Amino acid sequence: MTRLAAFVAVLLAVLDLVAPARADDGDGSTLAATSALIGQQVGLTVEVAAPRDATVEVDPASPGWNGVAVIRTGRAQIREEGGRAVHRLELVVAPFAPGPLSFTPAVTILRGDAAEARVLPPVSWTVLATLNPGEPLELSPLAPPEGIGGAESPLLRPALGLAAALVALMVGTLLFLAVRAVRRRLGRRPAAATEPEDESPLAGLEELLLRDPARAYRRLAATVRRVIAARYGFPAHALTTFELRRRMEGEGVDRWQARLVAGLLEECDAVVYAGYRPAPERRTADLTMAREIVEAGA
Repeated sequence: MTRLAAFVAVLLAVLDLVAPARADDGDGSTLAATSALIGQQVGLTVEVAAPRDATVEVDPASPGWNGVAVIRTGRAQIREEGGRAVHRLELVVAPFAPGPLSFTPAVTILRGDAAEARVLPPVSWTVLATLNPGEPLELSPLAPPEGIGGAESPLLRPALGLAAALVALMVGTLLFLAVRAVRRRLGRRPAAATEPEDESPLAGLEELLLRDPARAYRRLAATVRRVIAARYGFPAHALTTFELRRRMEGEGVDRWQARLVAGLLEECDAVVYAGYRPAPERRTADLTMAREIVEAGA
């Protein structure tokens, strides 16, 4: 008997150490609502009296919560009261068991390396079911699917195909026209510049001789000198009229041709540089002479 009594005493001492401590005089729990639906979130305020150097944490795994889940923890406040610290914790909880329900919030008090589990005063409330009275607890089957107005028309896909074909046809046509235009442009040869056939370098001087003799005789002299230089191969533009006559006679040019050229160039020099203005008949004769010289070797 003595051994049995000793064993019982040791067992009670161990259970006393493992079991959570009961609520202190400064502990308390307050719900924001006396009733709630299943799963509805409700505020819960707990106050825990602990030594000044202790830390208080919520223990959501304690069986004292009795079907109530701690959703989240909120603001924590500490105040001094009677030489100790009173921790005020704001929690959000939700019930998941219907009917009248009583649960005891649980916390853990940490002090150095020691941890003390404490159960706070119980809280009671009524948890309302979401089902109406008499409704079965099992899930009802889903309703069969129903047609929705405004569904896809059977003509939509053919219309889209026709539109795509039209777009492809338009793009192909534009590409064909563009390629053909480029080919035409590349294959087109520039038209040869048309020049008047057998146009005389003295053409158009008839009117200019009457309107501006100096300009007309200057052009007439330049044309004759250019033709003589090309015909006989010496620089007629760099020679005076006298030098040109002697050069032509020295090169074996017919004397009559040399005198004709020299006489015409002397007439041109008199009009251009001396202000001489021959009569209209004379101007026409000079133009005829110039044409004979230019066309003589044509």
